[in-house]
Amino acid sequence: MKLTRRKVVLGAAALVVATGAVVQWVWHPFGGRPWRGQAHQVALDFAAPDALIDSESLSRLPRDMLRVPLLRDVLSEDFVNYYEDNEGRLSVAGALRRIAFEHDLDWTEALLQRVFDEPARVMLWRGPDGTLRYWALAMQRNGLAKVLQALATVAPGDSQLSRVGEVGGAPLYALRLNAARSLLVAGKGERLVVLSEAGMLLDAESQPIGARAGAVAAWLGDDAGARETPARTFALEPAGARFSGHRLVVGTNYLSFGYQTFFPAIEALRFDFPGGADNKPGGRADWHSAALVDGARLPERWNTAALWQALPADPAACATLPVDWPAAGKMLQAIGGEAGLAAQRGEENQEKGLATRIGEAFSGPAAVCWYGKSGLAAPLFAARLKSPQAAAALRPLLGALFAQVIGAHEPKADGGDGTYRRLPVQHREEAGASVWTRPVSSPYGTQRTKGSPFATQLAAGAYFPVTLALAGDTVLFSPDATLVEDALAVAAKRFPAAADSMPRELLARTVLGFTPSTLASLARREATDALPAEQEAVFLNAARAHLFPKLKMLSAYPAVSLVLPDGLPAQRGWVPVAWRQAGPSPAGAAAPVGPPGQEGEQ
Repeated sequence: MKLTRRKVVLGAAALVVATGAVVQWVWHPFGGRPWRGQAHQVALDFAAPDALIDSESLSRLPRDMLRVPLLRDVLSEDFVNYYEDNEGRLSVAGALRRIAFEHDLDWTEALLQRVFDEPARVMLWRGPDGTLRYWALAMQRNGLAKVLQALATVAPGDSQLSRVGEVGGAPLYALRLNAARSLLVAGKGERLVVLSEAGMLLDAESQPIGARAGAVAAWLGDDAGARETPARTFALEPAGARFSGHRLVVGTNYLSFGYQTFFPAIEALRFDFPGGADNKPGGRADWHSAALVDGARLPERWNTAALWQALPADPAACATLPVDWPAAGKMLQAIGGEAGLAAQRGEENQEKGLATRIGEAFSGPAAVCWYGKSGLAAPLFAARLKSPQAAAALRPLLGALFAQVIGAHEPKADGGDGTYRRLPVQHREEAGASVWTRPVSSPYGTQRTKGSPFATQLAAGAYFPVTLALAGDTVLFSPDATLVEDALAVAAKRFPAAADSMPRELLARTVLGFTPSTLASLARREATDALPAEQEAVFLNAARAHLFPKLKMLSAYPAVSLVLPDGLPAQRGWVPVAWRQAGPSPAGAAAPVGPPGQEGEQ
């Protein structure tokens, strides 16, 4: 085939066009850069964040947290440096510096620092890994208007910055930090909003999601009331334009890993740090704490006196929760199965279901405690029944529940027929108490398999002697039988109770307590046991250099408890809580958690 001059010219032109198209598609030197949207849409509710921060200066927040003496000694400056030098913040700062350099913008370091020095609200949501991974920043842009104006100018030709649409009439920009993550930035009037992930607002087609776009538009708008929707979720007063200090709010659904269904009366915890003349560097810590409580859903007004009298003395940490017992009964019913439990109890026609019986029999809050003699995986649980009559009626049900729910498959105990077999439940009656125990194999167990009477039947080198007990009107449960035995000894007046070392007038109002010295010892032992064998020396050296000194500082502090006020609201509302120093300071201890005063309030 003969090549003519015309064909050569056309071929060369086509080659040039194709080359230009490839260059534009890959490097985009001529502007018009398309944004490759994030395909993964994030599931969250903009109206209900898991945590919320109002701050007059985000950059000062970590340092102000260290004004609490215990946090200062345990966290030190490493905590501040982590949040000032974390990967996300450095990526944003680096991208902005590059944009300023390549496009010859007069952005100074002071100007960029103002992003973190202006009054702002940060809303946070948990990610798939359970951490507060996603966040939205809403603030008055003030001196940042210059930055936003420059973004509009440079976006068409920048390699990391793209305009992806509009939200609430404001241009929406994506700042690509890496191949998997882009920030979204929108500014309107005097308002600025930044989203940590593109998938928080955009769907797989890079289009704004309707309800979320409306929320962002409200954060950008002039209506202060519309901007306060996330705050109203936590029953907070509006922060206001002249907010000073810091306000941190965390939902208990997040703190409890999603188990808030079982104690719906506690909705959130709040920590306030007021600004002003009294808030000066080097001054005394001035944090205040509060809890969002729905009084209408509190069992027995969260009276904890009977629990402290039933728990063994010297716990490393204890917490009480106002449990919704009907909800707990529904969970047990789903796990145990009504028919199977009725058969185990020898019942054919049971008028009341399991959920109803549990809800009617149990009363008041429940407690969970960790002790230095056991492990983090084996706390002691305690709850109370309404009466001895309720205890007698519930005893067969508790035994059946324990036999059906507790246990692990023991391959060495299956007799060779391949059926699912567990070691038998051991039941005994002792001093008016009913006790059920079943050994359960686990490499993290509190007892060693070697030397036990059933060692040949266990599948692991350790096991948990899981135990349930009913003593009077108190139900006790723990993966470690030793803790249940101690609690039974408390009931028999043979072992001191936790209440013996607490002020009597505070028994009913103390909802949480921890002993730093015991807790530090427990944490050190657990950390040492968890070191991987193949790299134990490396991790042990790191623990000795960084973890153990902090635990030693922690152990110098006195025992601390969290105390409710005398009266709780009948309806939903915030109540102040006080941190109380529960014992004398050991030699060499630093200042207590809170400043001196009534009940050690802070």
